[in-house]
Amino acid sequence: MNTKIGTSFGLALLLAVGVIATMLALGMFTPQKANAAAPVVTALTASPSDPGAGSSIKITFTTAATEDDGIIQGNSGEIWVRFDKNYTVPATISKNLITITSVQTTGGTSNPLIDPTIETVTSTTDSDLLNDNIVKITLGDTVPSSNTTVEDLHPAAGHIITFASSAGIKLPTSSSTSANIVRMSIDGGTTYGTEVLDIDTARVLTLDATSGARGTVVTATGKGFSSTGTATLWIDDGDGTGGVADDGIINGTETVIASSIAVTDGSFTKEFTTDSNYSVGVNQINAVDGGGTAAATGSNPTFTISGGITLGATTIARGQTLKVTLAQYTNGTITAVKFGGVEANLASLAAGSVTITSNAGTLTVTVPSTTPLGTQQVAVASTGEADRTATVEVTSVWAGVTLTPSPSTAVPSQDITVSASGFTNSSTVASITVGGSSVTTLTSAAAVTTVTTDNSGNLVASFAIPNDATMRTAATYAIKITDAGGKVGEADIVIPARTLELDIASSKRNSTVAASGTGYVSASTITLDYAGTTVATVAADSSGAFSTTFSVPSTASIPSTNTVTATSSGGGTDTATHKVPGSTITIDPVEAVSGNNITVTGVDFPGYAAVTVMDVGGLAAITTPAPATDSDGGFSASIMVPQLALGTHSVVVTGGGISANTSITIVAAPAVTTPTTNATEEVFADVIAADALVRVWRFTNADQSWSFYDPRAAFSAANTLTDASSGDIVWVNVSSQQDFQSQTLFEGWNLISLD
Repeated sequence: MNTKIGTSFGLALLLAVGVIATMLALGMFTPQKANAAAPVVTALTASPSDPGAGSSIKITFTTAATEDDGIIQGNSGEIWVRFDKNYTVPATISKNLITITSVQTTGGTSNPLIDPTIETVTSTTDSDLLNDNIVKITLGDTVPSSNTTVEDLHPAAGHIITFASSAGIKLPTSSSTSANIVRMSIDGGTTYGTEVLDIDTARVLTLDATSGARGTVVTATGKGFSSTGTATLWIDDGDGTGGVADDGIINGTETVIASSIAVTDGSFTKEFTTDSNYSVGVNQINAVDGGGTAAATGSNPTFTISGGITLGATTIARGQTLKVTLAQYTNGTITAVKFGGVEANLASLAAGSVTITSNAGTLTVTVPSTTPLGTQQVAVASTGEADRTATVEVTSVWAGVTLTPSPSTAVPSQDITVSASGFTNSSTVASITVGGSSVTTLTSAAAVTTVTTDNSGNLVASFAIPNDATMRTAATYAIKITDAGGKVGEADIVIPARTLELDIASSKRNSTVAASGTGYVSASTITLDYAGTTVATVAADSSGAFSTTFSVPSTASIPSTNTVTATSSGGGTDTATHKVPGSTITIDPVEAVSGNNITVTGVDFPGYAAVTVMDVGGLAAITTPAPATDSDGGFSASIMVPQLALGTHSVVVTGGGISANTSITIVAAPAVTTPTTNATEEVFADVIAADALVRVWRFTNADQSWSFYDPRAAFSAANTLTDASSGDIVWVNVSSQQDFQSQTLFEGWNLISLD
């Protein structure tokens, strides 16, 4: 038992030793070197190199000169890359984003064996190491194309580790100092290189706006500055006189924009407003940190002070003058001023322009009369500046000028009165227009230029609305009054649409129709036309309204739809529609037997006209004399229905040349029936007539009674057999032989059954 255990243990030990030896031979297991010489970083670059940028970082290094100290074994050896705490290193990095290039004879390029482990130093006695980030890279096969052996990394100068920009390592935002270093170790961090190499992150200053007028708010952003102390922002014109620009030194005559700006992780932002300290044109902006180092000269941002304009009013009327003030302009001349794209007349200015000196100027411009209304851009063009703009509300009237027309709705040629205020004191009227049409004469026949304003600028003017094609079109138009001082007042006047209305939409010839209309030329003559025939004339009142009546022409077609037109002698028309109904006939009854009479009634035929056709089923049925229509075009006649086949047939009537039709149904005549009777004297009438009937007896079984009939007059009241029905059995006494019904009666008594 003991022997077996000992033997098994020995074999296991031998196997273990063999496996370890094999792994060592293959390079798959290498004990960590203790106190091996650290690699020396000989070059460190980043692209891009802006502060805080996510960059591609390339580390060039050399290992120790001897194999014992410098060799790093493939597929097992580790290279630790320590990034200063100012770098941003992600929590994970894929091995595919790291390449290792060896420059030895058997060298090549490969990726790490596995994804690197990343560790932040949180506990150490070395304060320089605290919070640094360590990327632990397991070296792969340095010659992955070799299929037989695993190559190591041998001592040599020029090995390179490259982190792709997509690896996520970001550069420090603070300025380049010996603290922003990268070092390497191959003995598990026991020994790091002592060289001091960092990535030179440039100081960068940017502005969110680079041009504008004085008063522009600008935000400056700095990166890559030292976090020592605070930053200062200033206008760097070299010597303060504009002679030399951007020398990186704050001179005593230069303007400090802001100081005591806090710098965090090498970055700062500061908002400032451009003012009179900024020269017209280009201004160099620079920043210096607490360490006294400014951003590199020649690459700093500039802010260009460009010209601006201010307007003397926010609202202005066409024809008014507007003061335009120029500031921070490049010296030169004004070449154009436009209002909403409409160029103002600068002819009154010297040479059609105004000279700008000392970077400023003023000019007074008349707003063009064709300027679009509403908010418009005022653009000033000069020889030294791009167009500078501002906006103004353009109206058609002067502020403070009011017009009140009475009435506010009127027709062409109608007199109105306009009361106004706010005009130039003791001035005259230069012009009056309505909808662009000039008014030259007042209601009094005097010229409009004779109207004067009082000492307070008030006026009253009465005049007629112009009568032209424009003003006869229904719409809202502007009344404009301009005084001799150029002030303009405006108010709206409504020109109504013309109307024509008829009191009845349909009626016969010669009927009376009432017509009325509005919106016609004041006091004009209105002519009414019915389908080409003049039916009435009437005068419109002062407001263009009228009313009249007319008769529907006797020549109007039956039936017809006709246009009624009202035409004003002053111009303008309107129309309405009137219908003349068609003639109709009715019959009574609507069903009849051939040979019977029916009544035919007609309406809406021509009046006092003869009926020339009255056919039933295509056969003439007109009476003699023929019917005629009355004054209203109606008639009624009784006619006989011709002999026609059973069914529906047409009834056609023509009167006064106008035809109408309907239908009648011919039905069969009722059958003629011979009335039957059971009276005894009727049953035996032939026998009585032959004076052969003596007496008739009948016995009724139902009640066991006898009844008799005797034809003699003396028995008329005593007879009890008043009814002799078929099937009755009776005794008949005749005085001579008689044929009776279907049998023969012999003289004397006969017992028979009645047919």
